[in-house]
Amino acid sequence: MSGTTNSRQRGGTLRSIAVMAVLCVLAACSSAPHQTAFDARNGDGIGGTGITHAQNDKKNGDGIGGTGVVGTISGFGSIIVNGLKLEFDPRTAVETDGKPTTLEALKVGQVIRAVAGRKDGELYLDAIDIQHAVTGPVEAVDHDGQTLMVLGQKVRLNLGGDSTAISAFKDLSVGDIVSVSGLRWADGTIIATRVDEQSKDERLMVRGTASVVTTDAVQVGGLAIPLDGTVVSVPKAGAQVFASGRMINNLFVPDVVMGEAPLPFDDKVSDVSLEGYAPKAARDDGPVSIHGVTVDNAALPSGTELNDRIVITGRIAAPDKIIATGIEKVRTVVTIHAVRGAMRPSAVRPEVPARRAERMALPERPPVDRPQSLRPELPTPPEKPPEKPQRPEIERPQSVLPPMA
Repeated sequence: MSGTTNSRQRGGTLRSIAVMAVLCVLAACSSAPHQTAFDARNGDGIGGTGITHAQNDKKNGDGIGGTGVVGTISGFGSIIVNGLKLEFDPRTAVETDGKPTTLEALKVGQVIRAVAGRKDGELYLDAIDIQHAVTGPVEAVDHDGQTLMVLGQKVRLNLGGDSTAISAFKDLSVGDIVSVSGLRWADGTIIATRVDEQSKDERLMVRGTASVVTTDAVQVGGLAIPLDGTVVSVPKAGAQVFASGRMINNLFVPDVVMGEAPLPFDDKVSDVSLEGYAPKAARDDGPVSIHGVTVDNAALPSGTELNDRIVITGRIAAPDKIIATGIEKVRTVVTIHAVRGAMRPSAVRPEVPARRAERMALPERPPVDRPQSLRPELPTPPEKPPEKPQRPEIERPQSVLPPMA
């Protein structure tokens, strides 16, 4: 890869390269690469199973069954994913790659898998799992092409023209540990929506499609994962797989390997909203499949091209099949200059009044007595001296000369 940077030592245990971004999803726009957010954040996981709809434990109210959501966090206030406003409360269960965490761990650009139920016409989250595509060492970096190789996975970034983000990206070097959030193209390339630099002792993980499965190993991207660790469930070729472990002698040694169901929700979840990339163009024949899920009744929007970003809504018909009720092509637009609303939700959000109170006028500032500067009094200049009296004219006697003889 051109522009590959050699590993170098740096002081400090963790370097912050944070550039916060707000992703605004706009409907019916042409596809475009989306920008990537950087931040420093620790967190590890050992994997998890499917998340469930806690209908029997919580009063979710209106609907029969829940809604499963897979997509990218684009904003807060509520948690905005796939254009849905997902509400939360202190009972919402939060995980990151299967490990318990808190609502404060949620950030813009992260990909989440969640289950929500209807209550008073709104979607309230039962459970949410932050799902990274890969956490591992940077094996190669192309600063000009804005691509990385992380634990055998090709990662593509788009930093736009933001000079701060570009400068931060140029500080990344081979050997740095990063967590990458993003979804994959059909060829397995991860399109990053967020990159978080991690500490050196971070647990490593990868989540993707198993291209080859043998009795000894499973291949995900450019990484061959040995199956001599703790295999929770045997992955299948073409299906999703999750593995976590550590690097030992420059080799990835897994402690958990598990195949993941295409729709990892329990039988109480009936509806889904899935974000991904179009596996084909609208003009091409053939079925539509996303995240290993076959989509029936799928008519891609006119003009959709391969790898365009789409959101599919529908109803679950089988463990690996949904019947689409809508497919929307979306474009992700990123604003670096300002952030609207909170960057992350509070653990308990206070009630918001229905109407914003009128802004109160600021009280007038009381006058402040300032001491007058004291200047010494100057002496009164003396009066103008009187004019000198004029010298009296002196009459001089005329000289009397004797008459001439």
